[in-house]
Amino acid sequence: MEELKEIKSVAIVPFTLMSSSISAVMGLIYALLLILILGVVAVFLPSTASAIVGMLLTLAVAIIIIFPVGSFLLNILSSFLLALIYNLLVPRVGGIKLGIVDMEEIRSLPVIPLSLMLSILYTIFTFLIMLIVAPLMMLIIQGAAIAAVSTTSTVSELGGLGALGIIGIILMIIAVPIVVFIATFIYSALSALLYNFLAPKIGGIQLKFSSVKDNLFEIRKIKPIPLALILAVVTTILNFLISIPQIAMYFALGEPLVGIGYLLGDTVGYFIVIFITYAIMVLIYNFLRPMIGGVELELE
Repeated sequence: MEELKEIKSVAIVPFTLMSSSISAVMGLIYALLLILILGVVAVFLPSTASAIVGMLLTLAVAIIIIFPVGSFLLNILSSFLLALIYNLLVPRVGGIKLGIVDMEEIRSLPVIPLSLMLSILYTIFTFLIMLIVAPLMMLIIQGAAIAAVSTTSTVSELGGLGALGIIGIILMIIAVPIVVFIATFIYSALSALLYNFLAPKIGGIQLKFSSVKDNLFEIRKIKPIPLALILAVVTTILNFLISIPQIAMYFALGEPLVGIGYLLGDTVGYFIVIFITYAIMVLIYNFLRPMIGGVELELE
């Protein structure tokens, strides 16, 4: 029997640790794949291109270090902030709700709670990022513009560039979060609707909870195939809908083969990549959980 549960809070430390660890392992996998590609390229290079081969080897060493470490460090900050903001928002807007069957399968995702929480969550997160990124971007753009025109511009014109820089910062801090709110709300709502339609037919996300204390539950295990299948199907359908104008444009321009290739890549290729990615992430979660602990959720 399906029972509606609300995620009242997320334990910040376990969530941050698990999310960052998965990100680091995925970064290592991406690095190994990229190194493999670089190795294949190096094999086919002529023997006279020793300098290029040496550069590729140096790049490979850098990649194997930068990707996992960088992914881990960046994810620590983002995961911590997302969990913290979520917990602060729940008393004000309500948490994400899950329709769970026998505490083993997520059969439905109520649309409005999911869309509202995710859109506000990522809007606040984006706003915080823009407070740092916007001034830096405007400073770089403004510096380049001043360097390009300083020899022929007057003091008043340079002052005008400064005013434009301030306006640009304000627009980025305000406009970008608004766009994120609208886009996230629509995408989340469509994702939930598709999930709710497909889950009874192909199965929803299946996981195993264990009680920690009171209403606090730890996700002990997640089944890779059900999660990867339902999420890959949902995201593939949404990606296809977003890509329809691009596909139609190729056919309108008289390039049907390109359009068909784009369509296949955007459906079959996209599905395969997303399915494999989610399956690997779940396997990593199940492998790491006994060592570092699983994600803990307060459910009511």
